[in-house]
Amino acid sequence: MKTSVSEENLDSIKKKIANLSTDQLLIVVDSRVWQLYSKQLEEGLSSRKDHILFKAQEGENTKSFEEFNSGLEYFLEKGVHRGAHLIAIGGGATSDFGGFIAASILRGISWSVVPTTLLSMVDASIGGKTGINSKHGKNLIGAFHLPDNVWLDVNFLETLAPGEMDSGKGEIIKYAFLSETISALVKSEAPLKEIVQACALEKQKIVEDDFRELGARISLNLGHTFGHALEKIYDLSHGVAIFWGMALIFKVFDSAHLLENLRLFEKGVKADFGAPPWLNKTFPVDKIMDFVSKDKKRRKSENIEFVLIDEIGSSKTRLVGIEDCRERLEGMKDELRSFTF
Repeated sequence: MKTSVSEENLDSIKKKIANLSTDQLLIVVDSRVWQLYSKQLEEGLSSRKDHILFKAQEGENTKSFEEFNSGLEYFLEKGVHRGAHLIAIGGGATSDFGGFIAASILRGISWSVVPTTLLSMVDASIGGKTGINSKHGKNLIGAFHLPDNVWLDVNFLETLAPGEMDSGKGEIIKYAFLSETISALVKSEAPLKEIVQACALEKQKIVEDDFRELGARISLNLGHTFGHALEKIYDLSHGVAIFWGMALIFKVFDSAHLLENLRLFEKGVKADFGAPPWLNKTFPVDKIMDFVSKDKKRRKSENIEFVLIDEIGSSKTRLVGIEDCRERLEGMKDELRSFTF
């Protein structure tokens, strides 16, 4: 199965919803998005008397066992059947959550996504990774379940908070390291709409080649192993944490020459992430390793798989023992405490 990724506007999305060939439509929408766009969305749903609406909590708050159970039981109570189609409307957390409901309810129903944040447009909504969080880390419970459609409308970004824009820009910077085409677009400060489309198509291509993340798709984890830990420790948005995760990877694994590109790409997407969140503080080796040791990118019990960059457009993976990683960070923690670039 292949996901259709298309550039749309709200009017064309409403028409596509109206024309979906299903007699039961499940809607999972971020409660904040519903506040902002309820009038337009209700207009789009008015022709569908068969829809069932579930308003999810905002952002990452929705990715809990409790909210997942609430969503499942709500739809089951309403009499959902196997021919139903679910549409997730919101950011990456909403598509993770809604997609996991679609993957789980009645052993799986079809679904589509309307991403409303920059992060979800360039990354989270594409690829069929769905799930919720555990107290041990992000996205540790979930399933692979490809959506039928991803409908991109950059006009949603007009109401996006600046911090959420930064989160998406951090992921765009990741793509700039993985793709020469996206690197060139970012360096030339191309229009955001053009960059969004390029990132979405790049991820779609990678996913088509490696749906289950056994090969090329692993490259999309660049910056994530340390990034997920930094996200939790410093309460950072996802994309900003990935930016600093890449910085840490480049510094710790002898690729410091790439730090110049990191700042260059930051300028290209008109972001300013400032100084590392650990600057002039005790570098939190134990906390980072606690998260890293539970990360879903572990390969066997004793190794972590890190994505490294040889040059722009060329990545590789490196297996590092958990204790080796700890020793490397411990040996550099005084240097890292004052490290900036």
